[in-house]
Amino acid sequence: MNNPAKPSPMGGIRILDLTVMTAGPVGTMLLGDLGADIIKVEEPTHGDLARDLGTQFVNGESVQFLAQNRNKRSIRLNLKCEAGKEVFLRLAKNVDVIVENFRPGTVDRLGIGYDAVKAINPQIIYASVSAFGQTGPYSGWPANDPIVQAVSGLMDMTGEADGRPTRVGAPLPDFGAAAMLAFGISAALLHRERHGVGQRLDTSLLGASLFSTIPRDGEAIRSGKPPARLGSGHPTMAPYRNYQGSDGRYFFAAAFTEKFWINLCKAISRPDLLEDARFASNTARTTNREALDGILEGIFIQAPAAQWVQLLSERDVPCAQVQDYHTALTSDPQVCHSGAVMHFHHPVAGDMTNLANPVNLHASPATVYRPPPILGQHTEEVLQEHGFNTDEISELLHTGIVQGSRIEVAKGANN
Repeated sequence: MNNPAKPSPMGGIRILDLTVMTAGPVGTMLLGDLGADIIKVEEPTHGDLARDLGTQFVNGESVQFLAQNRNKRSIRLNLKCEAGKEVFLRLAKNVDVIVENFRPGTVDRLGIGYDAVKAINPQIIYASVSAFGQTGPYSGWPANDPIVQAVSGLMDMTGEADGRPTRVGAPLPDFGAAAMLAFGISAALLHRERHGVGQRLDTSLLGASLFSTIPRDGEAIRSGKPPARLGSGHPTMAPYRNYQGSDGRYFFAAAFTEKFWINLCKAISRPDLLEDARFASNTARTTNREALDGILEGIFIQAPAAQWVQLLSERDVPCAQVQDYHTALTSDPQVCHSGAVMHFHHPVAGDMTNLANPVNLHASPATVYRPPPILGQHTEEVLQEHGFNTDEISELLHTGIVQGSRIEVAKGANN
């Protein structure tokens, strides 16, 4: 893998990335895919917390870390001492963006916060991402994705009607915050290009989670009631849920417009339902969802799920068979066609996969030009680029202020 041959949207943008775990690293990875030079600043002993998380490791490399840190270079730097702070500020003087996701106030206590950096680099974009925001009664809480799901109401609205609140299967607050982070940094860079000034920005998992609930917000506030837990059902649309076929497999049918409702009734040979006052409109169908679902369940249980999906699709009714995640990633023809799963080589983990950047820029596509970095793999390289001479680097390595990789990497493997 080499640097992008074509001009890239973020080419020439240099980012110091202090983030760990998921939201921050995924946000910077999105920018790295578009050509930004992401310098991942890691704690010297263990690095990013994600390096030690999960249950799957390949030659000591965490699959979780590998999934969200491509297109980055890693340096090991001790930020808890004065000499480490000085190294960081010297790096910060020459970059465009700094990203951090420590608990609010941490970077200021370390002496590397926005004000300290702005004093030496007035045009800096300084981005923070946290669980609950930089201020407020929850800002100092220790929290991660499911804690935010609980606070935001996502967990309460997820699950079966007679069951417990359920965590959403994927860490959507993390990824929502990652997208907002990348969006905010891009907007701030555009603002700086047009108006010549840098700025501070922040986003949060809570903010991204709440934003992702549109349009449930208006419904809940106007009605004065939270969305009910309906399993795979929808609070304001019917029929709109999973149904089971005769083979025990499930499929989702979504007749969310009158056109689709008419098509569904004709497809299942029940035009009489169109004349039933209980189902005369979406509001009526939602009010009488139990009666309607009872009828549909009795019909759909008579044939396999795949047969219903084929029939309904041919009759222009939105539907899909429910498939497991492994099947979706490895066998689904649309996923395979889209190139959502990409393959490349890591110098320690070997052949591996990542999910591709979902934004398809036709003139300047996202590119993977570096595998996820080994801890400290690029320490000396980065310091040299930022003006540290050989004696300075040797002294920093000798005192442990910075550290290199503990693993010998083949020459050229960092590209």
